[in-house]
Amino acid sequence: MSKPTETHAALLKKLGITIPQVLLPKTGTDLSKWAVVACDQYTSDHAYWNQVESTVGAAPSTLRITLPEIFLESPEVGAKIEKIHEAMADYTARGILESQGECLVYLQRTTEHSGTREGIVVAMDLERYDYARDSKSLIRATEGTIVDRIPPRLAVRRAAPLELPHIMILIDDPDRAVVEALAAKTSGLESIYDVELMQQGGHLKGWKLEGAALAEVLAKLDALLEKTISVQGPAPLFWAMGDGNHSLATAKARWEETKTELAAKGASQAQIDSHPARFALAEIVNIHSPGLFFEPIHRAVFTKDIPELTEAVLSEATAEVTQIKEADLQALLVSPEGQNKAGYFDGKNWYVLSYKGKKLPTAKVDELFGNFQKGVPSARIDFIHGWEDSKKLVSEGAGIFFTPVIARERLFTWVQENGPLPKKSFSMGHAEEKRYYLEARRIIA
Repeated sequence: MSKPTETHAALLKKLGITIPQVLLPKTGTDLSKWAVVACDQYTSDHAYWNQVESTVGAAPSTLRITLPEIFLESPEVGAKIEKIHEAMADYTARGILESQGECLVYLQRTTEHSGTREGIVVAMDLERYDYARDSKSLIRATEGTIVDRIPPRLAVRRAAPLELPHIMILIDDPDRAVVEALAAKTSGLESIYDVELMQQGGHLKGWKLEGAALAEVLAKLDALLEKTISVQGPAPLFWAMGDGNHSLATAKARWEETKTELAAKGASQAQIDSHPARFALAEIVNIHSPGLFFEPIHRAVFTKDIPELTEAVLSEATAEVTQIKEADLQALLVSPEGQNKAGYFDGKNWYVLSYKGKKLPTAKVDELFGNFQKGVPSARIDFIHGWEDSKKLVSEGAGIFFTPVIARERLFTWVQENGPLPKKSFSMGHAEEKRYYLEARRIIA
């Protein structure tokens, strides 16, 4: 074990993290083809992934070692998973990935819509994470977890020697003392990547954090944790899931399997505790970052009978339903008055659903779909980022539900008091602003 980890062992344990051995593509690799957007984006947009395929060509790319969710229900998903494992082995054999040593990574992501968002790549301790609704763990889910989404990802991770993160985890740092303070110190840090991302993904820069810079970050995180404990008590919500909830849940599931397998083979407790699968790479982001925008996640309901779906909307007993213009609906859903409303578009008309009670509109829309699906079992729902990306799916046989997003200032308090929000309640940034795969880490001993 290297010196930084030994030096900071007690503090890392307290914080629920470790210092990862970061892998990056070797010098000369075209990072603009290597880095691909998170797998849970563009889940119904085949044209997007066809364009990515065309851009990547035969170049080394994270497209070959991740599974875009658009293929989760494909008959060829098993074969795709096998190819992912083959590509990981091939990249390892050819030395495509090189170790940067044990370090954190400070990054800046600049996009046209949101400006600059900053983050720090770190490895989260899965022993300190629990996505159960009543969890009091240090690392917690902020939304409900869809357990059906775990098995295909688990099939990828079980035989994978590598992990690549699209997980983003939030800290509540209104003083911007941890992440944002690093912007003034980049001249003293080693630059490790600088790339223009494909498909309007913006620009990404990264610097290595080690030595004194790493120690300072850990000290500031410790101070923030102590402040959080003073406000919330001894079981605080310190790390709140932002994006990639199901990827972290998958990592957790695989770690539980790995512990059992290691114990069956006679591994010592020390060997189990230090196994690399105990940790998962993630980017931590300040919820107060000026470059972080909370966005709603809309619902596309695919059905052969859109008029029947519209009738279900108009008959919704728990809401007042009226017609509205698209522009008025957009303005309403981003206003304080829109926090208890949802919109619906059937390709012809726009409607607003006004709900009463404490349930969030995302929960009410999901209930509406559940009731509709009982009568139309073939109907399916997808969760879509972006207004225009959602709206255009009417041409593919979907009715679209538009939802508001919880104000960022309410998130930590809401989850601490009520547990996770309904599944897929919010997103951070537009689809093209999601984390792109770049860094990697070995997860086998």
